[in-house]
Amino acid sequence: MNKLVTIVVVVVAVLIAAVAALPYWFGMQAESAYQAMLQKLNDGGELTVTNSNFQRGWFESTADTSFTLTNLPTVTVSMLHRISHGPLPLDDDFQLQPLLARVKSQISIGLPGGAIKLPPMGGKTSVYLAGNSSTRLDMEPYKKAAPKAGETETFDLEWKGMSGEFALSADYKNVKGEMNAPVLRFSFKDGSFTLNKINLNLDTQESASGLDTGSVALGVDKFVLDDQKKGETISLDGLRLSTNTQEAGGNLNSTLTMQFRGIESGGNKQGAAQINLQLRKVDVATLVQFQKEMRALRTQKMPPEQMNMMVLGKTMELLGQLAKKSPELEITKLSFKATDGEVTGKAKFVLDGSQLDVSGNPMLMLKALSGEGEISLPDSIVRLLAEPDVKRDVETLKASGRLSEKEIAKLTPKRMAAITTQAIKELPQYKDNVVSRLRLVADGPNYKIIAALKDGQLHVNNEPLQLP
Repeated sequence: MNKLVTIVVVVVAVLIAAVAALPYWFGMQAESAYQAMLQKLNDGGELTVTNSNFQRGWFESTADTSFTLTNLPTVTVSMLHRISHGPLPLDDDFQLQPLLARVKSQISIGLPGGAIKLPPMGGKTSVYLAGNSSTRLDMEPYKKAAPKAGETETFDLEWKGMSGEFALSADYKNVKGEMNAPVLRFSFKDGSFTLNKINLNLDTQESASGLDTGSVALGVDKFVLDDQKKGETISLDGLRLSTNTQEAGGNLNSTLTMQFRGIESGGNKQGAAQINLQLRKVDVATLVQFQKEMRALRTQKMPPEQMNMMVLGKTMELLGQLAKKSPELEITKLSFKATDGEVTGKAKFVLDGSQLDVSGNPMLMLKALSGEGEISLPDSIVRLLAEPDVKRDVETLKASGRLSEKEIAKLTPKRMAAITTQAIKELPQYKDNVVSRLRLVADGPNYKIIAALKDGQLHVNNEPLQLP
């Protein structure tokens, strides 16, 4: 009997020790995963880690990391993490769900000059047993007041917060998520611009070659630019910019789409617009080599002027190497719905360096570039293109002194819009000047431009046009 009790006590003690040791083991795994993630980001060249400190405890650890962005070296990011170890993290969000760790983060972004001091961003991350994770990010609203007398800042800023959710694969190669911001508004002395309902959506994967592929979409429900000095307001509804990139057969193929539902300027409303571009046959091996060379350049300490020259040289070499596979750029769709018609167009260009070594030689590169395209314009758009000529003539008239101050005061934005419309309607030379300048040809109720580029020579509507 005593022997049985002893065995039971030993077994229970071992179990208790094992359970007590689990959080420490999970903490070791969390630290290993955290260091691997930092190493991957650092190796990718997107950022430079300036400070990293991981303090591991039994049930909880802390990590303090600071880094700068490679393309924005004056922007600093500091992250403070509180990591609760699995398998059942003992924190304020305790749940009966086994996890590797649960992380609460505070992220601070430092911008140059100190004029804008953004509030820290809070994050909650669940790291699952398989190594994948999900993160919720939130940033509080921020408002920078208008400058006071004597202050050098010339703008005020209103930012109504931001939120988002992201999922990251265990190997850090797949990121999927969404960010949303209700309002971003900059106000200046003579105007403002506002972005309403900003949305960022991404689903990216690292391909076998190490390049980023997948889709990214940026949307703005309404963009408003208010120029009080000129008395003009321009607004875009439903603005969306999206890309999709895939790797196949040693080539990278990408599609870019930009569209909006409508545009309004000076009381003039126009319809929806869309442009689709496709970039094809971009050599993957050449891009990977260029990426490696850029990362190596970033590790060298050299003056900005020298760095810019080196980057320019490498970029010219890149274009020359890519040209050997004859990459293509095609505008597959161009559409803009005007009041009395639709602007349509298409174009395709090929950079054929298969027979020429165009590396570092802009003239040979121009000779290797060929393509053709066309665009059709309704009469209303041609008249719209003539408006700047009318406004310029009015400004010349004002400067000549032939108008009195009383007459000039009557030239309000609304009155100018009416004068411009009437001038274009009654004085055909304004529209004729646009037709002549753009070499437009009549095509039924529309006007058309057909352009072709070959051997460095550009033809517009079958007439040669000397390139600079």
